[in-house]
Amino acid sequence: MSHFTLQSAVFIFLCWIFVYPAVAQQQTFPQKEDYSKLLERAAKENKPMFLVVHQRDDQFIPFRGSVSKTAEDMLSTQFVSGIVQVDRDEFDHPLQRVFYLNKPMYLVTDKDGIPILRLDRAVDGGAELERLLDSVNTLAKAETLGKLMAQYRKGMRQQSLLNKILRYNQTFDQYTDQQLLSDYIAQLTIEQLNNFETVIFLLSCGPVYNSKSYLLARTNSKMVDSLYSSLPLPVRKKINNRIIQRTFRESLDQKNFSLAQEVGYFAYTTWTPNYLRGSNSQAFYPLEYKRLMKDSLSYIQMARNYYDQSFYRVDPDSLSRIDFALDRQIQFTRNRLLLDSAQNAEFKSLVGKGRKYYQDDQATNLNYGAQQILAFEKNNPEVIFDAIRWQKKTIDLKPDVPAFRYTMALLLYRVGFYAQAEAEQQKALELSKPYKLYHKKMQSVLKQIKSRHL
Repeated sequence: MSHFTLQSAVFIFLCWIFVYPAVAQQQTFPQKEDYSKLLERAAKENKPMFLVVHQRDDQFIPFRGSVSKTAEDMLSTQFVSGIVQVDRDEFDHPLQRVFYLNKPMYLVTDKDGIPILRLDRAVDGGAELERLLDSVNTLAKAETLGKLMAQYRKGMRQQSLLNKILRYNQTFDQYTDQQLLSDYIAQLTIEQLNNFETVIFLLSCGPVYNSKSYLLARTNSKMVDSLYSSLPLPVRKKINNRIIQRTFRESLDQKNFSLAQEVGYFAYTTWTPNYLRGSNSQAFYPLEYKRLMKDSLSYIQMARNYYDQSFYRVDPDSLSRIDFALDRQIQFTRNRLLLDSAQNAEFKSLVGKGRKYYQDDQATNLNYGAQQILAFEKNNPEVIFDAIRWQKKTIDLKPDVPAFRYTMALLLYRVGFYAQAEAEQQKALELSKPYKLYHKKMQSVLKQIKSRHL
């Protein structure tokens, strides 16, 4: 089973930014910086880097509360530090090529940009940040990934060395170098390739789907399939996601659409027998490939069908019912899902508790689809009206999210419904009052709508 990790990225980042609405003012330290310049400074000054990496805009708050004077001094003197914004579309950004970025992170690297520490949860800017920075000195003195990679680049290929590097790749959620993985597998015996623990480690490294490394890891495919199903679900998800993420990254690096289709198929198989999530996942990766490659014609054709079928026409409670049935191993077919009276009673008692999750996910995805229509076809009324339908459902599901109202205002403006656009933007403005910088942006957009200069 696979997470919709790429699809849900926008929602994850929105959660991170709005977790701490009580923060009254924007952080002023560290500053937003260009990654390449930070890396250049780190090499020149022979210092490690402390980075806050995210995919949001200037309203992003890097820490809970303000940065303490002690932490600020440490960041200023001991590190080259900065906030790095990596847009989701920048798939060739150096950090996107190395890390799977689906949430904001704190990243500490050596002077060459090789990670020493990665933390994916928010910390406060006081004592907690100070302890985090203190720990870096201890970690830097140990056997770091940078030191191991230096040995690898010198030609060392001991199995123990490669094993350590591959484990670090997993720890930092990095894309595994396929040549390094191949070098490691080449040293394994047939007996080792028939060992389940070895196979699980290899698959956890994230080999490209159907590559030589992937197929070698599955030399004894019947044994792997049999024992793999016994793994805890979170472990299976993590393994599958690393394979999916690495394969999709490879499709982008090679500009190989067929590989994007293959990873879609692999994702589909991980959701069996959940046909709805499976078909959604299968369609997503080719769609995302076309979007990132800016293939407008193909993307729009695929997107209109994808968001219609995967989110607009799907009732959140129906998806919840399918997940409920699978969690309880209730058998059903693609066209028929029947619960007996006891099962139906249990589902009804639980559905309300989980409804918010399904509504949030559906609304976020529909809003994102509408945003992409604006990015690719903002002057095509036929396509825009599709996005307006999606956005109406988005607002029905989540009426109090300013970003959703803002998207609707832009859509309505594009088809000449200026009065309705003003009304939606006014609601976006009112709802955004707790978020100072976003509120200011909403004011500016409202003025543009009223003056017809958007």
